[in-house]
Amino acid sequence: MIGKICIAGLLGCGIAMGQASEGAKAGAAPDAAAAGKAIKFEVVSIRLHRVTSDGSRWLNPTADGYETRNVELAQLILEAYGIKCSDQLVGLPPWASEDTFDIEAKVDEDILPAYQELSDRERKERAAPMLRSMLADRFNLKVHHESRILPVYALVVAKGGSKLKQSQAPENLYGMVEGRGYLSTRAGPIGARFVVGLSDKTGRIVIDKTGLTGYYDIELKWSSDEDLAAGALGPTLFTALEEQLGLKLVSEKAPVDVVVVDHIDRPSQN
Repeated sequence: MIGKICIAGLLGCGIAMGQASEGAKAGAAPDAAAAGKAIKFEVVSIRLHRVTSDGSRWLNPTADGYETRNVELAQLILEAYGIKCSDQLVGLPPWASEDTFDIEAKVDEDILPAYQELSDRERKERAAPMLRSMLADRFNLKVHHESRILPVYALVVAKGGSKLKQSQAPENLYGMVEGRGYLSTRAGPIGARFVVGLSDKTGRIVIDKTGLTGYYDIELKWSSDEDLAAGALGPTLFTALEEQLGLKLVSEKAPVDVVVVDHIDRPSQN
């Protein structure tokens, strides 16, 4: 059974490398098709993760490709298809959410200089189709999409108004820290890591309906179910969200894109 996994959905657009043309933005990566190249990583190393004492884990674009450490394949598929929660991923075998992998992928040397000029957001956008190609090539992943009605939470501004303050730092797509009864992001849009953190904590997909478009420093503290059972007096997540941030979760049902796995194998050798 797949554990509840929720990650950011910023990669769903699947944008291809922007076509290089006169007057195009400086540093834009050349169009892969125009260059006669498939949109994929040139070199990929996949290894089963060896248990380490620090237990650290990540999956991020790098200056020359993409890297994961100690990450379940289920998480990588969510990232590649731009979906937010494991409710949207159906049909994986148990090993895909139990085994963890270290993956190092490199872009082609021909596009490397332009790739290194991209912003974090642009690299995330361009990583999606390359991750999908890698999953198809190395894991023989085959999927199809369905639309299903699922319970979700809509994140809205509470009656008293938002209490969020704009961050003074540049946009940060990776800055989320979470623990039991704690969630924080730094200089992030609401629809990036914060709604994903809320999805993870509530066990439902959270849809941003706040209408807030800035970058915010957010810190949310509450008493978890375990803490409340042990006699803690702090607020629940729902109460804390409204009291501390001026936001509210509203239960709804909505059509949700679901990725159904038709076939997948353990990874081929490097």
